[in-house]
Amino acid sequence: MPLPPFRAVLFDLDGTLLQVEMRSFIPRYIAGYHACCSDLVDYDLLQRAMRAGIHLLLETECGTRSNEDRLFTFLASRIGQDESLLRERFARFLDTGIEPLADAIIGIPEAALLLECCRQAQVPLVLATNPVFPKVLIEARCRWAGLDLNHFALLTSFENSRYCKPQSGYFIEVAAKLGVEPRDCLMVGNDTSHDLSATEVGMTTWLVDAYLQERDGPSWEPDYRGSHQELLDFLSSLFGG
Repeated sequence: MPLPPFRAVLFDLDGTLLQVEMRSFIPRYIAGYHACCSDLVDYDLLQRAMRAGIHLLLETECGTRSNEDRLFTFLASRIGQDESLLRERFARFLDTGIEPLADAIIGIPEAALLLECCRQAQVPLVLATNPVFPKVLIEARCRWAGLDLNHFALLTSFENSRYCKPQSGYFIEVAAKLGVEPRDCLMVGNDTSHDLSATEVGMTTWLVDAYLQERDGPSWEPDYRGSHQELLDFLSSLFGG
């Protein structure tokens, strides 16, 4: 049986495998964290620090420290609290406070079929969500959307990643963890900047345009573009499904 033309497929999460409005999700996420550390910091300071910390991860490259470590070092400095204490309260939030966020997540009917198509072809899958959130929250969002995490060989989170999209280092790091070359990967996403920047390292790209995300600044043209159903048809023909 011939090998499939791609040795791995990377799927973005938000707007690609599920629907979520980040402009409302992030404030609720920060408010949930604040409920566990309100004795340490007021909400306005925490939300400003969290937003600035996320922008730090997206806009500046480090490559030597995990995104988790970079974020909490930044928060401790900006808020003026002990880093270990902020981490402890964040862990408490993850243990007890994320379930109220479930109603912000809406599943996409074709998502499970897309993953199953690749699984049947035995093509390794990456949940290539931008790693500014913890693994527990990413897994929960998948669960709320009805996605099977067992399909993924790798999930990028702030614990295991040193880069973010659209940084080239993100895609190079993912390919290296899978033991494949970037040119042998397909990146699927809805963001013309964060996802399609995979072009820069030689990945083939598919832009799912149902929930298109366009940003100020650099963007790239996709190799392919279409709806979730058109993507499913493409993968089915590609992998013989």
